[in-house]
Amino acid sequence: MKLNSPRSPQQSSTTASFVVDALRHSILQGEVAQGARIRQDATALQFGVSQMIVREAFKDLVNEGLLQSEPRRGVSVTLLSVDEALEITVLRSMLEPQALEWAMPHITDGDCQKADALLRELDVAASIDDIVRLNGQFHMALYAPSKKQRTLDLIASLRSNFERYLRYTWTATSHRAKSQEEHRQILELCRTRKIKPAHRLLKDHILATGDLLIEKLRRQHAAASPASSPP
Repeated sequence: MKLNSPRSPQQSSTTASFVVDALRHSILQGEVAQGARIRQDATALQFGVSQMIVREAFKDLVNEGLLQSEPRRGVSVTLLSVDEALEITVLRSMLEPQALEWAMPHITDGDCQKADALLRELDVAASIDDIVRLNGQFHMALYAPSKKQRTLDLIASLRSNFERYLRYTWTATSHRAKSQEEHRQILELCRTRKIKPAHRLLKDHILATGDLLIEKLRRQHAAASPASSPP
């Protein structure tokens, strides 16, 4: 199986992290299909590394939720799941508004200007890569002043796991305009230090994105089900 890598090994701190980054990139970009098996020996050969390094890379990606391990069958790319999408959405809807609430007393005019600049870039972004990247940077710009590093790390991990779902949402729906409108409302509430309304709007924003995605996934799964096919 051909996996494209986003950068050379020399640019990674270690060979192992390079393999993890390359595999993650290929999965998130959809270059490897959902459910596809990834062979340890073939991956080691492709990257010119030992199978031990590949095995450790697989473990990291299993922990991130991008790969799933199957006894005696190795690893495969995790399928987009309604249950997982719901779980991550609920967790995000609890953690991110709390991070914003902690951050708001410390948000500066400079932080708001940075967030506004990211939204203006997002308005004109053409590629799904740029849309997902800028969306994440906007949210994290508002949470970072909280200085709650453990919470920020958890949010980053959840958002990383949710990236494949978010790509699906942005690609398969017309969600962008509504999302941007809500982003600007959240930013204005941050500027005016309206903590509770900002908390509530951000929670609704995350849940609405999740609901949209979950509905699309349910329709996709129903269409793919043998029971939905005519006899």
